Amino acid sequence: AASRVEKACLSRAGGRVAAMPQSGPRPRGGRPSLTSAAAFALATAASAPRAAHAFYLPGVAPIEYLEGGKVELKVNKLTSVKTQLPYGYYVLPYCQPESVQDSIENLGEILVGDMIENSPYEISMLQNISCKVLCRKDLKPEEKDKFRSMIEDEYTVNWLVDNLPGATRYTRRGSDASFTYMNGFPVGIERNMRYYVHNHVKLLLQYHSSPYDYEGYRIVGFEVEPHSMVQAVRSDPSEPSGLSGMCHEGAATPLYDLDQHTDIVFTYDVVWMESAQRWASRWDNYLKMTGGQIHWFSILNSLMIMLFLSGMVAMILLRTLYRDITKYNELATAEEAAEETGWKLVHGDVFRKPRHSKLLAVSVGSGMQIMGMSVVTLIFALFGFLSPAHRGALLQSMMLLFTFMGILEIGRA
Repeated sequence: AASRVEKACLSRAGGRVAAMPQSGPRPRGGRPSLTSAAAFALATAASAPRAAHAFYLPGVAPIEYLEGGKVELKVNKLTSVKTQLPYGYYVLPYCQPESVQDSIENLGEILVGDMIENSPYEISMLQNISCKVLCRKDLKPEEKDKFRSMIEDEYTVNWLVDNLPGATRYTRRGSDASFTYMNGFPVGIERNMRYYVHNHVKLLLQYHSSPYDYEGYRIVGFEVEPHSMVQAVRSDPSEPSGLSGMCHEGAATPLYDLDQHTDIVFTYDVVWMESAQRWASRWDNYLKMTGGQIHWFSILNSLMIMLFLSGMVAMILLRTLYRDITKYNELATAEEAAEETGWKLVHGDVFRKPRHSKLLAVSVGSGMQIMGMSVVTLIFALFGFLSPAHRGALLQSMMLLFTFMGILEIGRA
């Protein structure tokens, strides 16, 4: 019995523990021998590093979906690099669920300005969908004007699936065929004063599975391919929207021109693709995102103001020092030379209470508060507690740390 226990322990340890011979007969009373206890202890120690891989930080644990399980798509604010003014997703006449519910989870998301809400998109794990009609809506003149304004200002739509933001892939021209990502996808495009709305999207969802580590599937990628097209729609009572559509992609398909239609049909495709990328590294693709439009005029304006103010302060200091130095360099009598004047009086000012001492104490204390907040935030970021998967965690932690670091300010003051 003892040898069977040893063999079982050795097999669970993955063969990393060598077989140990019996040092004596089995003791009475049915207790295992010392050899069995030692083998069990070594097997437990050998298998301990494997258990360490199952640790995840709070709030960023992966979600496993079973086949056919519901995958929720959430919508976020509409953003633009030109206006810097965000809008809610349902400001435009998009398809809405029966009841719109907010999904804000923490203070950081509120401070950033996120407007996360639910959507009517129906997505199931590993179930592909082709040209499913979401809804058909009649467009009023003011709604068309809203679309035109959003397209002119280059507004982008932001979606979330499993806390992953939707990204649009752009392939660079050239022989290397490299690509980059952009956060979200445009509301539409403008060509020759004609406005085309993206009313069809293809959702490319990547998943990863490892039956030996966990049960189910994990989402590791979310891409969106926007299209503008005129779909063929017919009545179908079996569909939730009451309509079924046919979508044809390609150059021969007419684009949806906003000025030539009085209604709009929204459709979508869902394509699931298996990926070798693990859940822990699924944010690596977002490092390939291109930055937004750089506001060079604002940067130059701020730089010029800073240089102008610095030059004014430097001129005032130079004039004051020049006048003092000229005065001290003049010939003085013996009595004047014996007196302590000018810079010689500095030793008397060292121990003198400065003017506006309370303001000085507050400034020093606030500096210590900000420095303490920055150091602790960087330490937590290095340990991975401020993962981008936890939206708003960085700003929320900075606000809380700035509040708690007021203890340092009180101490310094």
